[in-house]
Amino acid sequence: MKFAKQEILRALLILVVQMLTSFMIAYFTDRTWSLKNFISNDTLIVFWVTYLVCKIAFAFFKKANLKKDENS
Repeated sequence: MKFAKQEILRALLILVVQMLTSFMIAYFTDRTWSLKNFISNDTLIVFWVTYLVCKIAFAFFKKANLKKDENS
């Protein structure tokens, strides 16, 4: 449960930083910023899909290493 809380907090922190950065870029370039445009942005979608794939892969390899060490 502790691991899940850490992962959720880490994901929320990343999302908040992305939102603030997007807002600041929009502010300094005089573009309009909306939550709808932010969420549907291709860069955001690609980042989160890549993040999830990497997290799943790391968890898989970590679990495989633990089983390998237990069998040795």
